[in-house]
Amino acid sequence: MRKIDKSILAKVIKPRDPISYKGNYGRILIIAGSIHFGGAAILSSSAAVYSGAGLVTVATTPEKFASLNTRIPEAMTIDYHDQKETLNSIKQSNVIVIGPGLGISELTQSLIKSVIENTTKNQTIIFDASALTEVSEENIDITSISANVILTPHQGEWQRLSELEIPDQTTDNNLEAINKLAPSSLLIVKKHLSEIYYHDNVSQIKAGNAGMATGGMGDTLTGVIAAFVGQFGFSEETVAAALFLHSYISDSIYEKSFVVLPEKLISEIPLAMKSIIIK
Repeated sequence: MRKIDKSILAKVIKPRDPISYKGNYGRILIIAGSIHFGGAAILSSSAAVYSGAGLVTVATTPEKFASLNTRIPEAMTIDYHDQKETLNSIKQSNVIVIGPGLGISELTQSLIKSVIENTTKNQTIIFDASALTEVSEENIDITSISANVILTPHQGEWQRLSELEIPDQTTDNNLEAINKLAPSSLLIVKKHLSEIYYHDNVSQIKAGNAGMATGGMGDTLTGVIAAFVGQFGFSEETVAAALFLHSYISDSIYEKSFVVLPEKLISEIPLAMKSIIIK
């Protein structure tokens, strides 16, 4: 098992070309949020913006537009009930995130189907939270997706997907399960010392702490991953760097704080990324 440490950051995070525009750094669509879980959309989209994504669009329920536009003026909002507008955004985005705070519903199932059917090999889909639950409960086939696929379950979600009880989620068992479920996908099992599974390779990050055990931490990670893939391209190393940076910043905060709040973590992302390229 490969151990991921701070050296991964300099391999992935590179200085920007002086002649750049926002289209160079990824068009990210985040399909997230609902009446009861609007915070998930805010955290995932703000993490994407602060991690350097060029353009971020949030497809959510209109009741959450005001809070999103106030908290993250850099992000655009669309109504995910509008099938035409949502489909257009799916086709135009480099990275599509689906799941944070969506909830379990026929709408979520419809949105997942739309994403699966309307993406190409040049795009990346990140299945998170509610989308992972729908995939497992509705037996949605994700094996034939042409786009790059990233799955981001915590251990409970991975148990539902893989049918592996948490004590049985060993490296060998996880490899066997992901190769049956979606052999071309990249899997992140979120836990203490999170692990990445991709094409029979297994990596583990050497960072993270108990202060991260708070609501919204996973939504934040998803936004960071989306931004990194949008800027630096889809690869195992890109995802590993996003995962490590998320925990690396959290470790710094945890040295002085009892709990690591996602908003605090997000606010420190730009400075942490800058520190990597000026050393």
